[in-house]
Amino acid sequence: MPKIDRRDALKFALAAPVVLAAGRLGAQESAGAAWPTRPVQVVTGFGPGGGGDIATRVTYQAVSEVLKQPMVVENRTGGNSLVAAQAVLSLPHDGYAFLMNGLQQLVTPLLMKDLPINFEKDFQPVTQMVKYPETISVAKDSQWKTFEELMAYAKANPDRIRYGTSGIGGVPHIVAEAIQLYGGVKFRNISYRVAPEIARDVVGGQLDLAVLNVSTLTPMIQADKVRLLAVGNDTRLEQFPDVPTLAELGLPKANHADWGGIFTPAGVSADIVQQMQAAVAKAAKMPSAYDKLAAQGTIMVGSSTADFTAFLANWQGIVEEVVREAKISL
Repeated sequence: MPKIDRRDALKFALAAPVVLAAGRLGAQESAGAAWPTRPVQVVTGFGPGGGGDIATRVTYQAVSEVLKQPMVVENRTGGNSLVAAQAVLSLPHDGYAFLMNGLQQLVTPLLMKDLPINFEKDFQPVTQMVKYPETISVAKDSQWKTFEELMAYAKANPDRIRYGTSGIGGVPHIVAEAIQLYGGVKFRNISYRVAPEIARDVVGGQLDLAVLNVSTLTPMIQADKVRLLAVGNDTRLEQFPDVPTLAELGLPKANHADWGGIFTPAGVSADIVQQMQAAVAKAAKMPSAYDKLAAQGTIMVGSSTADFTAFLANWQGIVEEVVREAKISL
């Protein structure tokens, strides 16, 4: 796996909000363009320093170059993405405020009753920004050398294996629950504030197992402190060709990659949605962004709005089944 200076990536997350600009702030847009004529705000519910936060900042540094306007990226954590979503909805619905979110966009309404907003009706999808293959990993000195050994121990010792989650209903949590549900095992879940703390505690021995995306786990992978037992992705990862997917291990319903997408409040014009989608798609092909994120295991996507809408519909069925069968609740 190619090395990346984590400090370079994290410089985007040292302050929130932070203004990411192409060239000088306040750069003028090209003649005749109706949007954007001023900075655009992107609110994310992910904490500073995690994979979702870094992906948003790297992507929108490139988007600012495409649109010739600053991008203001702000972290608003809490409430399983509800805080970030409300922050976006509280701003004028004029195409200058976007939400970067993940599976919480679909799962939060299933877990929280009497919400003050309606995620499905109040937001419209723009594009799938990135995907982050999941990893099932243990410390380098762990007793388990393979996924099969881990599962055999788990079946013989219910609730003994400790794993952490930084967000109820996020993809790592759904994958962990699906492994248990369809693999016939039971782990013990320990709640964390942010995902990087989980990676730290697996290496330190406070946890036995981590279900984290490659991006979040990158520092520990580069330091050779963890062992990957399986990945959640449609194929094996190029940088880890010997690590099987969960589908190969007999758990196709748990074989999912994490993802992040862009949403805008309902009512924003289709033209602005199209322009933002096109800007993210163009940014996804820029080496300055793609290569930096690829080095961490994050894959830029920039899908069409139609493809993202279909992707969300498919995920809705997946998450409803796992939440119902695993009895997930806040």
